[in-house]
Formats: sequence, structure tokens, C-alpha cells
Amino acid sequence: MPDSRWEKREEPAIAGGQGGRQRLVFLLAAVSVLLLGGCKQQEAPTAATVALCRGTNLQLPLMVAEKQGFFSGQGLSVSVREFILGRDSLEAMLKGECDFATAGEPPVVEYAGKRDDLRILGSLQSTDNMVRILGRADRGIGAPMDLRGKRIGTVKGTNAHYFLDLFLEKHGLASGDVAIVFMKADGLLAALTSGRIDAISMTHNVIAQAQQALQDKAVLMESRGLYRNYVMLLTTTGLLEKRPGVAVRFLRAVDQAEEFIRQKPAETLALAQSVQKGTPAEVKQLLESYRYQLTLEHALLMGLEDTARWTMQQGGDGQGGPAPNFLKRIDSEPLRAVRPDGVRLGK
Repeated sequence: MPDSRWEKREEPAIAGGQGGRQRLVFLLAAVSVLLLGGCKQQEAPTAATVALCRGTNLQLPLMVAEKQGFFSGQGLSVSVREFILGRDSLEAMLKGECDFATAGEPPVVEYAGKRDDLRILGSLQSTDNMVRILGRADRGIGAPMDLRGKRIGTVKGTNAHYFLDLFLEKHGLASGDVAIVFMKADGLLAALTSGRIDAISMTHNVIAQAQQALQDKAVLMESRGLYRNYVMLLTTTGLLEKRPGVAVRFLRAVDQAEEFIRQKPAETLALAQSVQKGTPAEVKQLLESYRYQLTLEHALLMGLEDTARWTMQQGGDGQGGPAPNFLKRIDSEPLRAVRPDGVRLGK
């Protein structure tokens, strides 16, 4: 994607000869006195060290904020721990191992009713094509209806599990029409390639690895628009109360990263290719499948409520009562301080 719009502009020359230069010296000296004496608010923020737990799927605003120095520009030294699943990153944060975490709807729903100190700060990015199903052609799978009677591996209680149920329903199948095999995320690829299961429902990285392993035996099934997944930035009331301002600085760096993504598509693609496996065309397609918009919007609330209803239908994990009030788990003040128009929760 060409980026020729962003060209360096020449600064205008200062005219006026020797007298003009002397006047300029006096002017600069006066401005310096004013800045030193009365502009404390422009001083660099106090350095702060924070830990972030996030998923292994490409979370572009966070990667750009780190690579382009936007975190350090806000006085933040950010250490990153990666997890295959958002649930694992969220659990690590709730154990006190991280200050921030990223996760999708199912784990947030799971813990919203258990932990009063969990807080949603905003959505970093969203997509309606994050989860897909990949089946083995040599097991007679060529279309969605061929999944009937097949063994499909996924991770219980995740967005991949949720998508699988929605996908089956869309194609006239019930969960009882297939054999859903719940596994750990890091065991799915081996189970599929060895033939212990016939298909998997998972997110991009595992699906891409399975495609590469199976080659012409792989049959990819997707359903754009069936389920919009939000990658949420999460923290706890402990951080918000004990370290006021850190969340605002973190979000400000993400906001700068989002602007970079919008204004510098070619440079963004180059950064993504340095960390994401795949051909340039595949990485570009992945980036374009996401909407990068730092928000707290009403659609996010609706998605959480839909996921909560599905979770209760599954029965288990203590989900027997009413759905949590997700508005009580949202702290919109840090985002309002950075991007007021990004808070669109309605009434």
C-alpha cells in the first residue's frame, strides 16, 4: 500500500539579517524563561514499569506502540508476556502477575461475575473473521454439512467454542450432531495432523499452522459477520486506585499507535511482517480483516451479553444465575481522558 502522501515538508527560512537574528535570540531567551518558570505540565511523565499479558494473535496497536516507542514516550517501560488464550492472559493478571491483559468476550464473561475488581478499559481492535474451522478433506469434509458425525477439536469456553456453536446452528446442525472434543490449545494441531480429530475450530495462528501442515488435505471454512470478536484491554481496580494515570498513559500510547496505523499503512505492514509469520499477502490480508478503533461502544456490551447467554446455556463454571452487569465492570474515565468520542455506550 503506497504511502507517498507522507512527505517531509521544508521549514520556512527566517528573514531579517543580523538585526533579525538578534531579535530572534532575545525572543528565544524570553520564551525559555517562561517555559522554565510556568509550564510544569509539559514536563516528561514520571517513569513507570508495567507488565502486559496478551494473546499470541497479532494485536497490532500494542505491537506498533512498542516498536514505535509510543509507550516509552509516555514514560512507560512495558514488559510483555504472551499466551495462546485470552483466558490465560486474564487469569495471569488477576493473579497479580500483570498490570494489564487482553482477552475476548468468553473469559471476560467468565470472570466478570467472579471478580469485583476486574475492569474493562476499552476495545483495541475487532474482527468478524477471527475464528475459523479447518477440516481434513481425507475425512470426507468439503462443506459445513460434512461436519455431521465428525470429531471437532476446540478449547472449551473460548471464542473458538462459541463460534463453533454459532457456525453449526447457521448450517442447520446442533452441537449433538458432531463430537466436540475439548482440548488444550497447544494440543490441537498435533491431534488434527495425527488424525485423532477430523477438524478444529480455532483462531488465526493455529489455523494457519494447520493449513501449512495439511497442505491440500486442509479445507478451510469461515463465516464473515457471524461473530464480531473484540480484543479488550483489561486491568484491575488495584492499578487504577494505586497508580492513577498509568492507564491513561497506556491508552494514550495505543491512541498514537492507532493514528500511525491509519496514516502509515506501508510502514505498519513492514512492522507486522517482522513479527507475524506468513507471506506479505497473507499478513496484509490479516491486517485488513481487523478494525483498529480504540472504543467503548454499545456493540461491545451487546456482544458480552450475547456471550453471557451462551455461557449460561452451556451449564457449568458456576454460571447459573443472571448475567453480570457489564457496565459495572467498565471504567470509561481513562478512555474519556484520551479520546472522549470513543466512549459510545448509550443509555
